[in-house]
Amino acid sequence: MSTQSNSDKSTKVGLGFGGVTASIGDHIAHFYRTGEQKFDVLGPYIAEGIRSGDRCLLHCSEEDGKQLCAWLTSSGVDADGVISSRQLIIVHGESTGDAQMNLAADIEAESLNAGYEFVRSSGDWGWAQSEGTSVHEMLRWEALLDKAASDKAKIIALCQFDLTQFGANDLLDALRTHPLCIMGQLLVPNPFHESPDILLKDLSKRD
Repeated sequence: MSTQSNSDKSTKVGLGFGGVTASIGDHIAHFYRTGEQKFDVLGPYIAEGIRSGDRCLLHCSEEDGKQLCAWLTSSGVDADGVISSRQLIIVHGESTGDAQMNLAADIEAESLNAGYEFVRSSGDWGWAQSEGTSVHEMLRWEALLDKAASDKAKIIALCQFDLTQFGANDLLDALRTHPLCIMGQLLVPNPFHESPDILLKDLSKRD
């Protein structure tokens, strides 16, 4: 990840819905039950980034990538064009938390070298399921990402979770890794957030 200090919390970045803004370094959770609820947040989030000139990154399944491109096209965004120019990068992710962090770090470094201020990142745990990644490794990735985001990473990370696909304990662990949550069209502090080092230690005991 970037070696620069991630200290500019005063710069507000629009998330594309409800006038909601976030700061570089924010790590945000969004829980949903339907595809409509999912794309009501994801679609505007990515479209706002494209229109603002941000580098956008989506970790997702192949089907979700297709659905996002269709959503963007219907909203007047040239999805093929922004993918061709690499303003929007869609990846299916890696099978371990460490490999996923290396992928994210490589994309961040490339983005900063290309002149982007930060990476507007997003992902859904569904992509990891489709790749056969364990919940354990998904939680490890979230904790590592949370640690990087709070330190030096030049990212805003939106992580989406389908409430119908995961158990209560897994979702509670996911809450532990996100300082902020989207509730309706509000961005609110998450009272269940913990230091990522605590969750990483817990996960090491489960190995």
